[in-house]
Amino acid sequence: MSLKICEKRQSILDAVGHCLVLGGPGSGKTTLALLKALRKVDQKVRPGQSILFLSFSRSAVARIAGAAKKDLPIDSRHVLSIQTFHSFFWQILQGHGYLVGAPRPLRIVQSHEETSLRAGLKPDDEGWQEWVARRLKMFHDEGRICFDLFAPITAELLKRAVGIRHRIAQRHPLILVDETQDTSDDQWACIRLLSGNSQIVCFADPDQMIYGHLPGVSANRIPVIRNDLKPLEIDLGSENNRSPGTEIVQFARDIYVGTIRGSPYVGVTCRLFGPGAEVRDKIIRGSVGFLGKLIEKQTGSWPESIAIFSTYTRGVAVITAALQQDKAIPHQVLFDEAFALLSARAAAFLLEPKQEVRHTEDVAVLLELVAAAFRAKGTKGGRKLRDRCLSYATQLRAEKIPGVRIVKAADAAVTAAQMHALTGDPRKDWSATKKIMGNTGEQSFEDMASQLDYLVAFARGRRIAEALSAAWIEHGAYENARALLDAALAQDQLMSAGESLAGIHVMNSHKAKGKQFDGVVLYRQEHHAPFVWRAEAPPYAESRRLLHMAITRARKHVLIVSEAFPGCPILKWHKLS
Repeated sequence: MSLKICEKRQSILDAVGHCLVLGGPGSGKTTLALLKALRKVDQKVRPGQSILFLSFSRSAVARIAGAAKKDLPIDSRHVLSIQTFHSFFWQILQGHGYLVGAPRPLRIVQSHEETSLRAGLKPDDEGWQEWVARRLKMFHDEGRICFDLFAPITAELLKRAVGIRHRIAQRHPLILVDETQDTSDDQWACIRLLSGNSQIVCFADPDQMIYGHLPGVSANRIPVIRNDLKPLEIDLGSENNRSPGTEIVQFARDIYVGTIRGSPYVGVTCRLFGPGAEVRDKIIRGSVGFLGKLIEKQTGSWPESIAIFSTYTRGVAVITAALQQDKAIPHQVLFDEAFALLSARAAAFLLEPKQEVRHTEDVAVLLELVAAAFRAKGTKGGRKLRDRCLSYATQLRAEKIPGVRIVKAADAAVTAAQMHALTGDPRKDWSATKKIMGNTGEQSFEDMASQLDYLVAFARGRRIAEALSAAWIEHGAYENARALLDAALAQDQLMSAGESLAGIHVMNSHKAKGKQFDGVVLYRQEHHAPFVWRAEAPPYAESRRLLHMAITRARKHVLIVSEAFPGCPILKWHKLS
């Protein structure tokens, strides 16, 4: 590790009590955390003990795991347990959930399934409290738990079970908490309860808090930490160890405070484009090579990693579609969209073996999968389509065949899937299934097929391709494809610590949190990827905070790709060229 150990950093390494480390992006918080872990290892961690590195995001877990592999000695790495809050809580709940009234075994309700179950309801919507009660009942009666319940139920368990707190402390005498500013009230309650027996070291950047819109995430988290832990506190300030030799961090800071200067920034380039989808798609595709050449000219080598960010998920779909045109540009897509994942379940069902004797039942099942996908949208039209599809499925099972378009489309899709010869190559067969859904002539199936672009290269789900391949090798068919898809997605949501960030990645800006790339493309188009978040009013504090975070993901260069008109109220193009 090349980070200079100054007096204030040394104070954290030497501390035996709780600590709070503040600092901007690239200031060395992660390196200091690893040094602290190494110091604890040197102090002889007992057999069976490990140092827990806990983060709010899976992306941060992946980054920390990579840094540990690079910077920690081989014989010390096994002592570091790097987890997300979700995976840590899940371990506790699996072993002890029965103590708070859950039957065994516990099962996870995946996020896209939960969205469908609550019909897209949000906390401010009428009917939300009914869903909250149903969600808790599902946990106690069926042992099915939604991700949003992991933290509050774990907090309740730790509060009531002193013995479990002590056992966790014995296993993890040091707990390093990354991105602490984004923890929810329940997540922080768990850390506070463990602080009675374990040393807690919190790492936070007040300017990088981007989840304030989520329930329980407080802008006052850092004052709460000070009050609860009475920690030794240091501030690393805005030291820049991530993108030295550039003005990327300065540019991000100026965006954040609204003081863009009247001259260009080193390491920041802006390209504008005019109207028309063809022009837009061309500049999106060209941005990868353009940025690569900028970085090669700047550093002498081609970048290992490039990311393209969009503020909204629908912008991610536009980027992905553009990259797949003509000669496709290989890339990975990170997304968190219930409709896309539920559409993928319908595609997985069509991959499963089909028999003529079960044809009517298969059509009914497909209609139920369509109902679940559109229910997740939470729109009036989605709810109407859900009700219709469920009604048609019931009629089919009663041998009353509805002569309506969507039933005919479902029938045609099942027939085509039954007749199509699969190859055993998950990528090719997934693409073929997408065509089957898109060629039904029914808009709802076409909408679902369009969502499969997210998984066309199995970008988020390498595990999905592996599971489907294994099923094909064992059975000569994609037996239980839906269950395999669900299991792979659940594993991905809990861990994803080993995912590589090399290559080209596409994601919404919130998913960029905790990641680092050689180059970053910020894509802006007013209709589906504006820089002003959710029509926020001036001075656009939250939008500036999100943009600040996205910019500082870059190590070498930032390229802004934006439509020229209408202009962006946050950025001033003439000062960036």
